[in-house]
Amino acid sequence: MSSTGTRTSEDAIIDITRQATPPALVEPGQYAVFHTPAGIQTVDLTGDRYRDTPQRKRGTVVVDNVESFATYYAKHSDPGTEVYANLDAGTVTAVLDAHTTGTPRWGEHRLILKMTPTKPWQRWTEKDRHPLPQVQFAEFLEDNLVDIDPDPIPAAVMLQVATTFQATTKGSFSSKTSLANGTRQLIFEEETTAGSGSGKQQIAVPEKFAIRVAPFADTDRYRIEARLRYRIEGSNLKLLFVLDRPEDALRDAVKDVVEQVKTATGATILIGTPA
Repeated sequence: MSSTGTRTSEDAIIDITRQATPPALVEPGQYAVFHTPAGIQTVDLTGDRYRDTPQRKRGTVVVDNVESFATYYAKHSDPGTEVYANLDAGTVTAVLDAHTTGTPRWGEHRLILKMTPTKPWQRWTEKDRHPLPQVQFAEFLEDNLVDIDPDPIPAAVMLQVATTFQATTKGSFSSKTSLANGTRQLIFEEETTAGSGSGKQQIAVPEKFAIRVAPFADTDRYRIEARLRYRIEGSNLKLLFVLDRPEDALRDAVKDVVEQVKTATGATILIGTPA
């Protein structure tokens, strides 16, 4: 007879037998169950790391142009694949292993086209409505003249405006007048060291101009009008431009890319975000 907490000879025999049992060879892809002194132990050998190939495709691939999206889509899509476009986020997402009509699937293999704004688009939109000192504003125009549309103000005229502002750094702007042709004139009072007083000159400033920039690499250049404005703070001048609803051009560009995806893949595009 044995008592609680006391080992018997039978317990010792059982332990010796367990220790003498050789390890069993277990095939990958199965569960292994062992008797141990601490109880039953289960070993999961069903994971992908025990297999020659994964059980299913999974992961998210992110591309930044339509051609790459179409290439990956053609390789991995099937009749159950779903494609979603988020017009606000500027993304197209393909759930390559989406649910089918009669079979649930994992939805863990995805392809995302992330529309990244071009450098010209970023430069112009980042400076939109931001007053700049006259020299900085002039340098910005010079660096980006290639984006200026010739209608209504040619790039050469904008360059002339820019260089004029650069030249007038040692004086003060005091007033403005509006002209019938849609331009404005600033009165610039030049500082002099001679005793004859200061000189004045008028600088014509266009009321508006236009730019043509591509929001994304896969789109054409969109025309956006810009109003040219300035602020006189004391005797100092700051200039800025106000783009006319650039968000409309951006959304149109997203729609353009979505149509390109539809044409390149033949997929039906759902507007929204997948679960």
